[in-house]
Amino acid sequence: MNSTDEDGHIDPVVSDAIDALGNDHRLEILFALADREWEVQENGHVMSFTDLYDAVDVDSTSQFSYHLKHLVGQFLEETPDGYRLTYTGEKIVRTIRSGLYESTPTFEAVDVAGLCPFCRKSTLVADSSDERFVVRCTACDSTLLADAFPRSQAAHRSPSEIAESFGYRIWSAAVAVQGGVCPECYAPADAAVDSHDRDGLVFHTVVSTCDECRMVYNIPVEVLVALHPAAIEFLWRQRISIPETPLWELFGYFTGDDWTTDVRSISPLEARFELSCGDETLVLEMGDDLEVTPVAEPPEISPESNK
Repeated sequence: MNSTDEDGHIDPVVSDAIDALGNDHRLEILFALADREWEVQENGHVMSFTDLYDAVDVDSTSQFSYHLKHLVGQFLEETPDGYRLTYTGEKIVRTIRSGLYESTPTFEAVDVAGLCPFCRKSTLVADSSDERFVVRCTACDSTLLADAFPRSQAAHRSPSEIAESFGYRIWSAAVAVQGGVCPECYAPADAAVDSHDRDGLVFHTVVSTCDECRMVYNIPVEVLVALHPAAIEFLWRQRISIPETPLWELFGYFTGDDWTTDVRSISPLEARFELSCGDETLVLEMGDDLEVTPVAEPPEISPESNK
């Protein structure tokens, strides 16, 4: 269901759902169910009317029933034995607990490993800017990566641990993009390759777009190649572990001598990638469907075989 019509007007159902949460008692009901789920470690735990009433500070059962009525359907499911949280109800509780409505925190810049693809210097730092997690080069002042920074991702973590957590989170988003899944709302997402030119350095990104939540997510096209099993094995032999190695540590590798990206055409997409290590070379291709396919290199013919 779309939240807006063709003219951009908000669906009244959406407004009614948000209005239903505009009361402390109703939020307390959701939290009481979530707390009991946590105590018994059971998803979808059902609480009886009496148990739920006793868990919430409401003056009378009639007042409690009034608030329940506004939650049943979207946030609560009524069962023969009582009430349980719906998926939406669970998400509301988790959103509040994680502090999504609060301002994004900041943290001190921390040095991270990796080579800047623009100036080829190992001067990368991770920090926060404009409520986003960023990795930038202090030598040439280039921003290499920026991602949304929820408050919960900073909770109980040092600056280095925050950066490490983003390393894993970005790979998880890349896997979703690879599967045509929106990393934000999990709806189907379209993806296409775009070309960029900065100071003579040409690079390409996969742009994932979601029509449901309007999320736009950009990752280097090489990331989808690095996720292919053949590439994972090849990189592992070079002591590069996916996904333990953060994406920013690979930027210099993607633009170095050991990795060649040749995008011959954007539409339709024709791209070829060569990964080299000593005498070994792995060749992969990507077509318009963004599927990555290893290319079998023809065996070398020795001079003796032609005699």
